[in-house]
Amino acid sequence: MADDKTIEVFLNPFQLMDIDIPAVTGSDQKVTLESIIQFICTPTIGADIDSLVTRYKEINKETKKLIVAPYEQRLLDKLIWPLRHAKAGYMVGNYLGTIALCGMVSEMIAILLFEIIEFKLNNKPMTDKDQESVFGRKFEKLGQERRVEILHAYGVIDDEIKEAFNLIRTTRRRYLHLWSQDHDRLPPDSMETFFAATSIAVSVIGQNIKDGKIILNPSIVKYLQQKGVYKDSEN
Repeated sequence: MADDKTIEVFLNPFQLMDIDIPAVTGSDQKVTLESIIQFICTPTIGADIDSLVTRYKEINKETKKLIVAPYEQRLLDKLIWPLRHAKAGYMVGNYLGTIALCGMVSEMIAILLFEIIEFKLNNKPMTDKDQESVFGRKFEKLGQERRVEILHAYGVIDDEIKEAFNLIRTTRRRYLHLWSQDHDRLPPDSMETFFAATSIAVSVIGQNIKDGKIILNPSIVKYLQQKGVYKDSEN
């Protein structure tokens, strides 16, 4: 018909055909690592090794690097592995995933800071009821903007870390909550978000080096002691 219209489409955007076709046809076609990498990468960007390496080099330019990570399971699950996945996400073009994971990590760090600092009321550790009375609800259930304001007001974080927290929060909100947000700056914005999240993680864990030893943040040391993973040296 004269008034027919056409559009371009992505065919089967959610399918890894090297797996799906043999499953249907019964063929013995082998799945290759290349096809898996191509599926993991955003379709519009390069999935070859050179492209992956280039994007790794781009995201590997953070000024504050996490040299060591305490081997404590909750820290690994809530902070370290999500940041690692955020970095890997950038490599494969999952820039929204990078931003989302950095947002999650920043929220976990804010909550962790509140717990390890042991906020007090009348010289006693704040109870859940105290938090609800002072903050309106438990700290963990507050919005991230409010959490950061509290941490800053109490002197737990400085202006630089507060700015990093806010950069992550506002970037995450724009890209994950607003349909009107264009993606023309998505790669560099996701990179900046990762750098900010890494900076916060480094400041919380601590990376000072003295006499050949890495000195951790005293608050993290106390947390690790409570978890039973910080032990006296046998030497």
